[in-house]
Amino acid sequence: GGIILAASIIIWFLTTFPRMADSPGGINATGDKMAKSYAGRIGKAIEPALKPLGFGWRAGVALITGVAAKEIVVSTFGVLYQVEDTGGAKSEGLRAALRREMTPVSALSFMLFTLIYIPCMGTLGMMNRELGSIKWTLFAVAYSMTLAWSLSFIVYQGGMLLGFK
Repeated sequence: GGIILAASIIIWFLTTFPRMADSPGGINATGDKMAKSYAGRIGKAIEPALKPLGFGWRAGVALITGVAAKEIVVSTFGVLYQVEDTGGAKSEGLRAALRREMTPVSALSFMLFTLIYIPCMGTLGMMNRELGSIKWTLFAVAYSMTLAWSLSFIVYQGGMLLGFK
């Protein structure tokens, strides 16, 4: 619980700052602010590596925050899409937002990537202690990231090649 709370605060900070002067435009202005936040800048920087997997910059941000704990991936999407909690309707708003951004094939690719890529920080710490070497821990991280990227690439590009959307 403490790790998730701390990570949620960090996510809030990264999605809120730097503060931009309010610009006219309503909802589009909110999306522009989110894209120009620190989190948006990080997501846009890694987006070229994720595009072949069918992911946008928001998915990249969610994957980065998911290193703290995999459960944070979903809450990050909620923050990035500015989904309000209206007594149980939050998940419906998030589902609709994700359906607009991801196709079924890219969603499958994202779930596969999330399943395989590096474990949470606590697990990485335990791996380092058990392996007794930062080199082996970094090898395990590199291996799992490479495996996750490769399998997600095969799923997404294969699905697109076969005509699935």
